[in-house]
Amino acid sequence: MRIILSGAGGAMGLTTASTVKNHPEHVIVAGVDKFADPSRFDFPVYDSFDKVTEDADCIIDFSVKAALKGILGYAVKKGVPAVLCTTGYDSDDLKAVNEAASSVPLLMSGNMSVGVNTLVSLVKEAAKALTGADIEIIEQHHHNKADAPSGTAKMLLNAAKQVRPELTPVYGREGMVGKRKPEEIGVHAVRGGTIVGKHEVMFVMNNEIVTLKHEAESKAVFSEGALRAASFLINSPAGLYSMSDVLK
Repeated sequence: MRIILSGAGGAMGLTTASTVKNHPEHVIVAGVDKFADPSRFDFPVYDSFDKVTEDADCIIDFSVKAALKGILGYAVKKGVPAVLCTTGYDSDDLKAVNEAASSVPLLMSGNMSVGVNTLVSLVKEAAKALTGADIEIIEQHHHNKADAPSGTAKMLLNAAKQVRPELTPVYGREGMVGKRKPEEIGVHAVRGGTIVGKHEVMFVMNNEIVTLKHEAESKAVFSEGALRAASFLINSPAGLYSMSDVLK
């Protein structure tokens, strides 16, 4: 599979470039990064998708939300599928993604880890079984992460809400907030150091607690998931997909 790596100079871009070297069936034919030094790479790196001339089978994006317009424009123009691994998109961004997905296969996920997406399924099952439990989500990431809560925390929140649609998120608590309401679901963000990613979902009942937890020990798990998603996407028709489709 021939890959265009968007965000090639970022932490996840560099990790993905290294990961691809362990997969001889894949090759990065070009990178796109507005701020990267092209001399650091063994493939051409451009500051804009407008300058890419190489043919590719898929785009893998680990960049920033501001790059989305260029990615979608290129994907639609060239008919190239794209795996969107960036988080922090707003409603206008999501509208643009849905419009592009009508003509080209796109996959978007707040977390590319196979383990995390299994955790999402387990949260749904626990929410069904543990009716009435107070649910709290705690996510932890490195101090450079710009958005909060994490895309993964939002995935876990939405998983619980699919089973209990009355749940209303409360993002942190401070001051005299009063008694916890049954429909609350707490979402808490921790930032510090070099934490790759930790997510914990607590189902708290009278006299017992069930905790579901995932911890990423290396950024490579996200790159491996992105490659798996890309392999799935190049054989799929136009549409918007998630990692749950890949795992199926």
